[in-house]
Amino acid sequence: MKDKIPSFDQFEDFDFRELPIGVYMTALDGQFVVCNRTLRKMLGLPLEGPIHATIVDFYPNPMDREEAIARAIKVSDQGREVDRGILKLIANGHELYVEDYCKILKDETGEITGFVGCLVDITSEFETRRHESLLRDRVEELTFDIGRILHANTTTLVMVSQGLQSAIQALGPNPFTELTVPSSDEIDDVLAESANALASTIEHFLKVANEERRSKSLSAAKWHTLSAQVNGLRKFREQVTVAESRSSALRASANTVSQISQAIAPGFLPREAIRGLQYSANQLQRISTLIDLLKTRSAVLQMDFTLQSLREYVTSEMREKISAEKVTVKYLVDEAISRLTAFANSLSVEIQVQNIVEAKVKVNEREVVRALANLLHNAIKYTWRRDRTKSSWVSIRTTVRDGKVFIEFENWGVPISKEELDQGLIFNLGYRGRLSKDRGRQGTGIGLTDSYRIAESYGGNVVIQSRPTRNFKASDRNYYDQPFRTTVIFSLPLS
Repeated sequence: MKDKIPSFDQFEDFDFRELPIGVYMTALDGQFVVCNRTLRKMLGLPLEGPIHATIVDFYPNPMDREEAIARAIKVSDQGREVDRGILKLIANGHELYVEDYCKILKDETGEITGFVGCLVDITSEFETRRHESLLRDRVEELTFDIGRILHANTTTLVMVSQGLQSAIQALGPNPFTELTVPSSDEIDDVLAESANALASTIEHFLKVANEERRSKSLSAAKWHTLSAQVNGLRKFREQVTVAESRSSALRASANTVSQISQAIAPGFLPREAIRGLQYSANQLQRISTLIDLLKTRSAVLQMDFTLQSLREYVTSEMREKISAEKVTVKYLVDEAISRLTAFANSLSVEIQVQNIVEAKVKVNEREVVRALANLLHNAIKYTWRRDRTKSSWVSIRTTVRDGKVFIEFENWGVPISKEELDQGLIFNLGYRGRLSKDRGRQGTGIGLTDSYRIAESYGGNVVIQSRPTRNFKASDRNYYDQPFRTTVIFSLPLS
């Protein structure tokens, strides 16, 4: 192939001089024949006069030029006019990324004489893309690490739950139903029984033996401390106004009595009286510890689900996409219930299942079960207990109409304010209802957002209603102190 200089006549149809993109024509060896001012500025060439430079001078790797020529020839042989590619050049000591649109020039014999084309500076856009790619890689790496950490934490929580269960069994007999968290009234009754028993034992112990023998067995300060425990044990409800703190306060009192009983000098007081004091103190310690372990186990079960749900949400974009398949609504509901049975039992919440249809939907089973479990978890968590003789409840039922299935979760408990419903605040990521934080309930503010997104992805929806159960007026000061009946409706189109 001979090195021929292309004629400027071949370029006369192009009015390229004032174009905002770099326009050029080169010989086969890359020598610039002509280029406009935009290209001259881009490459740092003289703005006027002849150009004593080749395009090859700006390639960081000369082999890149050979590959570009080969690609352009291939495009021409395929009958296409223009090759488009991204070039990395070095101009004025700086990296320059350009989008190159190149056309081969041939003479009358069909022999290649050079190239004509234009360069568009995309350095800023390219750098942005590169930074976005690096950021995306880092986010994916961080997401993977978060998922791994959350998985490790859920595994740890399972071990903690099993350990708590063993400890609860070791502290038996359990005066409550199995491993459920008793109501505040039930807790107070059981604590009162043990606290009064210890108070009576102390009162009896204070009367044993004569003054001389008592003074030799314990110091006056310890006798005074022992006597002072009686009033606190009898009136713990009045003195400890926060119900959640009563078991720990009584345990501290019982521990004080136990330490005093162990400090009694031997040989001065009846052994049976000392053993009775130690037994009563140990019983109150056992019961108060058992209550706290039941509460802790329930909190761990709730935390376990919360972390699992959070892990599923965080890593949902990282997992391999699973095609939607037909599955029955009953199966999806049953799977959601199985995830939360232990948690419901720990809070003595009965899950009432009503009229679950066998209708089929075409969905990704994993994410829809997660959505339903999120809604069931909220219903259980925000349920109140009507009275101590009956379990609190959550109901699940389904209806079918207009080509859709509606899965309803209903509970009796914590209200959702009208403003939060009307403004859709409860669906905002990270938002937790202003009335949802009573009694230290845990949450991330993700569950409703996740469930809503999943429902919408299938053409469904999530609708929430929260209605008062008593005839209070909305203007009443204690309007939201009453229980509300809250219904969350998750809908999906039938397959």
